[in-house]
Order: sequence, then structure tokens, then C-alpha cells
Amino acid sequence: MSHTQLDSASWPTTATIADLDRLRDARLRAVAWLSDHIDDDGTPAGADVGNAWWRAPWALAVGGAPDVAAALLGWAERTALTDEGDLRGGPFGGDDPGSPVYFLSPLAIAAWLLARYDTAALVNSRLDAFRDPDSGGAYQHRDFAADPQQDLLKTGQLGISALVTGRGDQADGVRRWMARQYEAQTELPRRLYTSWRGAGPVTDLEDGAERFMYLVDYQESRQAYFHSGIAGAFLAGYARQNADAEALELAKAYLSLNTGGTDAQFDDVDSVQICKFGWGAAALHAADPSAGYLSWTVRMGEWFVRRQRPDGAWAPSTFMAADPGVLDLFWKTAEHLMELTYIETALRASVTA
Repeated sequence: MSHTQLDSASWPTTATIADLDRLRDARLRAVAWLSDHIDDDGTPAGADVGNAWWRAPWALAVGGAPDVAAALLGWAERTALTDEGDLRGGPFGGDDPGSPVYFLSPLAIAAWLLARYDTAALVNSRLDAFRDPDSGGAYQHRDFAADPQQDLLKTGQLGISALVTGRGDQADGVRRWMARQYEAQTELPRRLYTSWRGAGPVTDLEDGAERFMYLVDYQESRQAYFHSGIAGAFLAGYARQNADAEALELAKAYLSLNTGGTDAQFDDVDSVQICKFGWGAAALHAADPSAGYLSWTVRMGEWFVRRQRPDGAWAPSTFMAADPGVLDLFWKTAEHLMELTYIETALRASVTA
């Protein structure tokens, strides 16, 4: 299949103050776009239609608008969360068949960063209900008794909130799960199976959405490359928090799947599935500057700048959402703002000229 390509290999690989100022400007444009789509009382655009806002309080808190983040989180506390710390049904997503881990974990992070520790604790207690205490993994489905499948994306997100909110038990379990998942692979470095059921990775997959979500072929275009990115982000952070050299090596192993893969990950203008690799590269560079991920972190910062729309928003992959609406732009802008912020902060801490 032929795709429109960018030549990302020629982009900058060393950080200068001018480069970092471009990242800052992109970050501030994204903050402005999100802020313009949140009412003064914290109500996000499209809230009556669907949940595109779950990551925005976190993104705005780290991206430079804690006031807007607090308004949005306050709205969520009043309107979208149950007394048990779960999402309400309807447009908030609480009756979705998938487990709520991917949506609740960012809210726990935002609550912690904004010193709303009671909300963070409440959401964390709900997250515990969707976590296998033996393996440490996060369940993929809300009805996990019927199908106990566990998933790398949700497990990784659970691990990130565990690091932020000081849940060492959750974080230890996620680290254990990711090691088991990697060690059980039989087709690396080309293919990564991203979920687990029973005694091993799920490899019997139907073509289409299931195959896209649970199998990544790093030599093919338009794959879910983000799985190894979030694994790297968690493991690098875990290694730094716990002085765990083996976790650091595992972070490098996961991220090497991206760096050894096809250039289409970065260059296909219709795909943004590589975004979490930038987050992982920044986390690894921050944890171990000698790991050789400075150039990848800089390159991914440039990737975000060049993919941003003139109005400050980012859009999902056009091969998945050809005509994105405000909900598409809202969730993707929040995600990319968070990722770009971590890239910028990792580089700001290490630039010397």
C-alpha cells in the first residue's frame, strides 16, 4: 500500500533552545485550543455525546493550565463519576463493555497532581477492582469474570497512575506483568502480541479491529505501535523510582521494537499511532541519558510540532477518522499535549546550550 510520506530521518536530533521554544509554542497552542473548548464551569465540548475528555485534566495540569484542569476535574467529580469512583453510564462511558482502566487512570493522575487526594484515592480503589492481583495486569473487559483477558495498553496506563499516586503495589504488579508478557513472545523483534489470557499471550486473532489491537507488526505500516511506547514510559519511570536496572533494560527492549521497525511509523502522514513512543523515549532519556534516546526524543518532539494543526489541535489517524469532529480533536489534542509536555520537560532538563 502506498502512503504519503514525510522524511522524518532528516529532522533535528539534538536539542537547542530554539528547538525547545518551538515545542513550548506548540504546547501553548494546544492548551489554548483545549481551554477554548471547556466552559467556565468545566463542562467539556461534546460531553453530552461521548467521553473525549478523560485525559484532558491530566494534560492541562502538566501542560500549563492547572486552573482549567481543576475546573474540568471538578465538573467530572460532580457530573461524571459515581460515588464508587467509576464512570457513570451514557455519554460518560460507564456502561461500555470494556473495563474503565484506561479512562479512570488519567483521572486519578489529574486528581493527585491537583491535590484532590480524596478523588485520587477513590478512583484508585475502583481501579483495584479491574486488576488481577496475581499477575498485576489490568483486565480488558468490564465483565472480566466472563473473559479474563489482560491488555498491555490498559496495564501500562494503570502503571503510570500507580507511579504518580504512590501505589507501589500496583506498580510492582505492572512491572511483573510486562516482564512476563515480553518473555513469552516468540516472534520478536518483528511482532508483539499485546494481550494475555490463561497461560500465555493471545495469538488466535480475527482480522480487523481485534488483530489491530492485539498484534503489532513493526515492519508493516498502520499498526498499533503505541503499545511498546507506553510500556517503555512506565518501565523507565519505574526504574527511576525504584533504582531497578532490570526494568530499565526492559524499557529499552520494548522501545527497540519501535526504533528497529519501519520508517512508516514516523513518516506516514495518515497515521499517528507512534505517538506514545515519544513519551517512552523521553522517559528513557530522563532515566538514563546514556541510553542513546536523546535523538529519538528530539525527533519525536519535531514530529508533534509538524503534525499539529494551525488552530493548535491534533487529529487522530486519518486512516481511522477521515473527517474528525470535535470529540476526535478533543481526545487526541489532550493525548498529544500530555506526550509533548513530557518530551519538552525531559529535554529542558538536559539541554546545556
